[in-house]
Amino acid sequence: MGPIVIFVILAISMALIWKGSDWITDSLAPVAKKLGTSYVAVTTLIVSFAISTPEIFSSVYTALLGQPTIGIGIIVGSVMSNIGLTVGLSAAFKPLQVDKGVVIRDGVFMVIIAVIILLLGADLTYQRSEGIILLMMFLPYAMNVWYSEKVRSAQNKKEQVEHLEESLSIIGGFSSLKLKASVTTFFIGAGILVVGSYLFSLSLIQINQTFGLPELVVGLFGAVATALPNIAAAIQGTRKGYKDVAITETFGSNIFTMLITLGIIILISPLRIANKVFYFDLNWMIIINALMIAFIFKGYHYKEDALTRYEGVSLVLFYVILLVVNILFFE
Repeated sequence: MGPIVIFVILAISMALIWKGSDWITDSLAPVAKKLGTSYVAVTTLIVSFAISTPEIFSSVYTALLGQPTIGIGIIVGSVMSNIGLTVGLSAAFKPLQVDKGVVIRDGVFMVIIAVIILLLGADLTYQRSEGIILLMMFLPYAMNVWYSEKVRSAQNKKEQVEHLEESLSIIGGFSSLKLKASVTTFFIGAGILVVGSYLFSLSLIQINQTFGLPELVVGLFGAVATALPNIAAAIQGTRKGYKDVAITETFGSNIFTMLITLGIIILISPLRIANKVFYFDLNWMIIINALMIAFIFKGYHYKEDALTRYEGVSLVLFYVILLVVNILFFE
């Protein structure tokens, strides 16, 4: 397969992924509204799932096609780009704010998960039992979300539902071609996403084989490609005044990606990771997560915005530096 054909397929697959995930998100909006204040926690988890679908399908497909390291790259790259680009660029446009309870519940847990992933990979391998551990860790998180939403007041629940509906509207509002949301559009979107993810994964593998790039680096770039619509949507939402969308959806997406997506990949194919993945990528994934949380708590301490413009720019630069180092010093 020639380079031109590879990049044409890559472009087509990206368009399919973006449109498929867009229709899935649009289809989930009325579901969230119907669940209402009685199922705020379910709606919260639905939003996390909607944001993470491109990474889930692409990562799982690369594992099924025999290249799980590319899947690892997509996961690590997705987590880092969510913070460096989705949150960082949004904060650079307008300072962000977020509820302290959400940061303690989701943000701190996100950092803990990243540390656990590092510890599980200390022997440079991930076994199926460790994949099961990651998947099982999603249960206490879901229960914690359910409990924390249960104790909210009725008025607070109503505001939360409205916020979640707005989030889905923003995330699904990037593309221009729209259909009336229904069960049919959900399955059409899912089908398009499956096809697009397969072609996208195949393209990444071809890029790896044709140009000799490391699998992890290919996965890191793949993560950015699948995340572009969500990055644009988060920036758009922030500019419209939704100052916490970028942060809250990043929390949900990163937790879902690290626990569910990585857990599934390990179940499909227990794998051995390179020294660089353990000593560089996984460690810096923890650091960029912790850095964002540190910025947010600093804002609480000094009674200012959770993330200022300067801190947003810092996160963007930090992410770009990590990406450049990966390119220049890959094994």
